[in-house]
This record gives sequence, structure tokens and C-alpha cells, in this order.
Amino acid sequence: MTDAKPVRDARTAPPARIVPATASHLGDIVRLLALQLHEHRVAIEHARLEAAVRGVLEDPSRGFFLVLELDGRCVGAAYVSFIWALEHGGHSAWLDEIYVEPAQRAAGLGTEFLRAVLAECEARGCAALDLEIDAEHERVRSLYRRHGFEELPRRRLVRPLRGRSANE
Repeated sequence: MTDAKPVRDARTAPPARIVPATASHLGDIVRLLALQLHEHRVAIEHARLEAAVRGVLEDPSRGFFLVLELDGRCVGAAYVSFIWALEHGGHSAWLDEIYVEPAQRAAGLGTEFLRAVLAECEARGCAALDLEIDAEHERVRSLYRRHGFEELPRRRLVRPLRGRSANE
């Protein structure tokens, strides 16, 4: 871990705004999540990502986006999808993505953003919030543990299917 200095001093900087995303945020969300997915070595076509984001913005039953704005600029995006999880007794949520631009990290914005996501999930009646992280991402693991997330003794597996995609 490096001794990175925060770009933003929370004591003197204007406050960050965390707001529910609207259709006007589409471009910013796609830009930020494309960076996030690239960081995690996830390949997805731009058009397919954009169609998936649009699909959530147009149908709130699928989940929600929050955006993090700083100085009038969108510097973060979070996507939570809704699931019906038996192990949680029904309506639950999956934190699919949460991303803050690298230049804005280490200034407490991630913590602020995560708290907003948790509050929104609770306000929407979710019984739990699940997520996954890269196994070697120790810094973010520590953040989630500080906020009450527990590690499960499981491994996530995935198999792509030939079902309908977001842009069909």
C-alpha cells in the first residue's frame, strides 16, 4: 500500500453530493463503470454496457444507481441490483459495482458512498446486501469489513448463457 495523499481535504472541500441517478447520468455512469470493469479485467462491449445501464434506469424494479458528484462533476457510480434470496428471506440486494475515480480515492469518499448505498438499500426494505471483491484487493476488503460485511466460505462461479442480452 502506498502513502497516497488525499486529493480532497474533507474539512475544507465542498461536500460531495450522492444522488439517485437519472437518465441524464447515463453517459457518466457508462464512462465510470467501463473504467471499473477494465480495472477488474472484465471485457464488455460499450454498447452492451450502455444498454444494460439504460435497462436499469428505465426499469427501477431491476435495481438502482447512485452517482457521486464532486464540484459539479460525476466522479463515482454505484449499481445495486435487486434479488430474491432465500438465504436472506426474500427481497435483498447485490452491490454489483461501486466505483470512485482513482484521483478521488483515499479521501473518505468511498466510505461516504458505501454508507449512502447501505442507507438506500435499507430504505428500500432489503434484508441484506451481498457483494464480491477481487481476492487480492485487501484495501477494499478492509473497508467492507469495517462496515459490517462478513466473509462467507464460498467461491463464486459463473457460466455465460446464450439468453437475451440487455440490448435485445
